[in-house]
Amino acid sequence: MAKTCDVGGMVLAAGLSQRMEGPVPKQLLPLGGETVVARSVRVAEDSQLDRVVVVTGHRAGEVAASIAEGRAEVVENPDYGTGNMSSFRIGATALADCEAVVMLLGDMPGVTTEIIDRLVEEWHRNRPWAVWSVYTDGPAHPVLFSAEALQQASQMQGAKGVWRFLQAAPSGNVAAVEFPIPAPTDVNTRDDYDLLLRRLDQ
Repeated sequence: MAKTCDVGGMVLAAGLSQRMEGPVPKQLLPLGGETVVARSVRVAEDSQLDRVVVVTGHRAGEVAASIAEGRAEVVENPDYGTGNMSSFRIGATALADCEAVVMLLGDMPGVTTEIIDRLVEEWHRNRPWAVWSVYTDGPAHPVLFSAEALQQASQMQGAKGVWRFLQAAPSGNVAAVEFPIPAPTDVNTRDDYDLLLRRLDQ
């Protein structure tokens, strides 16, 4: 199939939020007048990404409603309870017309437009097989996949399948874009959320 999109973005926002205390799932926690997922999606929409697809699942209607004002396309994963690889495959299928895809987490709102754009720029310069973001405390999201790597990663099974896929890649296949900051907070617990609020308030 001919590719009609250069670099797309996949925002995974389907999780059950099992480690977050309280009735509000992490995606819908308030953050400066919006929600955690809305901030994550807005940053992606403001970047150089040609398309943005958000994969929803748990409380899908509420998550979709919180991001309804932007250009993102929403696709629902009915099998979200089976793990995040099912959402990854849904997103990969929705972005099959793209030459490359940046994978973002809907619970990592500290990722900035600059971080995303640096990955896109690395793709434009060198057309790498894959790229990961490397912070002062090591590799973390977001990550970029060429169409070939995206298709191969979609075959992975089990928890952290994408990360295991990148770690097992042949030497030299995964390029690194370095950032002189700690990795953005991945909000899974109440402590993570409190840390996020402190960081964003600095």
